[in-house]
Amino acid sequence: MTARRSLALIWRWPALLAALSVFGLLAALIGQTGIWLPLSWGALTIPLAVAALCIVRSRD
Repeated sequence: MTARRSLALIWRWPALLAALSVFGLLAALIGQTGIWLPLSWGALTIPLAVAALCIVRSRD
């Protein structure tokens, strides 16, 4: 018998990745120089890396 998981447990990682994507997009809009540019690149790279990792793992 499988235990039911709460909505908070199910949506925790997708919500975190969505918030990180929104932060990356806003950081790219707010500042074109300084610390904002690397922050936006990092924030937008992490969800892509997670998606690629999930795709690779699902093929195994």
